[in-house]
Amino acid sequence: MVKTDINRELMNLLYQQDSYVTAKKLSEQLEVSPKTVYRTINHINEKVGAPQLITTAKGKGVEINRSRSLNESGQFVQHDLAKLSEDTLSPSKRRKQVMIRLLYVSPRAIDVQYLYEHFYVSDSVISNDEKIINQWLDRYGLRLQRTNRKASIQGDELAVRQAISVLTDLTGIIDFDNIFSRSEVALNQVDVNFVIDLIRDAEKDLEIEIPYPYDVNLFSHIYILINRYRNVGQKGSLPASQVPGTITQNKELLHCAEVLSHRIEQYAHVNLPQTEISFIYEYLESSRITNLSDRTEVVPQRAILIADDYVRQVSRLLQIEIDGKAILPDLINHVRPMLNRLENGIHATNELLEQIKQEYPTIFNAVCTASLKIGQDYELPKIPVDESAFISIYFARAVEQSTRALHILIACTTGVGTAELLRVKVSKNLPELVIDDVVSMRQYQVNRQQYSGVDFIISTIPIRDEQVIPVIVVSALFSARDQAAIRKVVTKLSGATK
Repeated sequence: MVKTDINRELMNLLYQQDSYVTAKKLSEQLEVSPKTVYRTINHINEKVGAPQLITTAKGKGVEINRSRSLNESGQFVQHDLAKLSEDTLSPSKRRKQVMIRLLYVSPRAIDVQYLYEHFYVSDSVISNDEKIINQWLDRYGLRLQRTNRKASIQGDELAVRQAISVLTDLTGIIDFDNIFSRSEVALNQVDVNFVIDLIRDAEKDLEIEIPYPYDVNLFSHIYILINRYRNVGQKGSLPASQVPGTITQNKELLHCAEVLSHRIEQYAHVNLPQTEISFIYEYLESSRITNLSDRTEVVPQRAILIADDYVRQVSRLLQIEIDGKAILPDLINHVRPMLNRLENGIHATNELLEQIKQEYPTIFNAVCTASLKIGQDYELPKIPVDESAFISIYFARAVEQSTRALHILIACTTGVGTAELLRVKVSKNLPELVIDDVVSMRQYQVNRQQYSGVDFIISTIPIRDEQVIPVIVVSALFSARDQAAIRKVVTKLSGATK
């Protein structure tokens, strides 16, 4: 049994020694084998870098490198130890690495000792890991199977790939340049570069740009595909039953999928069945590619009906009139590939999800409610919140564009001097307001009916007999407090639902 915090325990023991100590003595104190002691020393030196933190001398043993470990006051510094602590994997990251290794070779089994050899954990920790891993796998219909001293993950191929995709977690990768810094697990740089080149070449051939996050989804699918076939060959293939047939296929996309498949075969030295070509096609079809020559011919009536339903339901829930003509074209272009993603179990992560929730909570909640109803009415798989957040953007834009400009009147005692100065300040600080006129109090009283259409009045003096139109009394200096009061009224009257 190997102790969990052997790095720190070994360092503490060595710090207490005045000279060399043998590996045998250290192994007895740590209750591990001498081999484990040497392996731990190599691990520490490798992580800390040159010069070595722990030195060895044949016939003497090992000791701390004092020149590195002492500062000017002669006290031990803990920087090196802290560096090791930062590098130590948390339990969740350890389990993630174990699952990734098992998933990539599923259904094959791996020796548990080999699986955990770099983690220095006890049998009880491994047993606890297995329980937690099984709970996580269960959501994908997968299970961890333990036979003697070997472990494997069992389940269907689509679920295996979905689990790998979630664990890899490429959320936040908007540009392929930051893929290594944002990925949750280590990626093979050669494979990464190949897949990126593959996608860029596909974009050139189609004369399009696959937008985010669909390019990242396609990257993830191909990267996982390559490594599944490389590890288990045809055992990692998708059954034909897991790839829904497409009634009308786009010839350009189909040809592109075939070219990508052929290049993958050449690169990875594998043979891909037709199902893999079909699945690559589905990813391309789900990528909001809208400027292909025959795109308009393949937009299904179902997508149009669902987009129209979204407009009607969200308008009703928000209790505002949304211009369907303005929003429907873009909404249909989103719904069409969304339906394809739902049918094929392709998840599009929305990096802006939390921001959309905060900026447009009313719109987001309305769209989520509509998504639930539409999913039931059209017998769709559950529409994820990420998709609802994407759709919310279209409605937020439509609502903001349809917001009517507010018309105001500026009034003061004489209508000159102070009022004109106020006009300049309002125009500068609140340019979205339309100033219909600048008047004296007497002019307003005489021509009140003429100004009945304004949304509110900004005045330097109270208008006590005005009962219909809101009046905001401000100082001639138009202070920050005055501006805040006006913005509050603007927000209330503008109708810009968020």
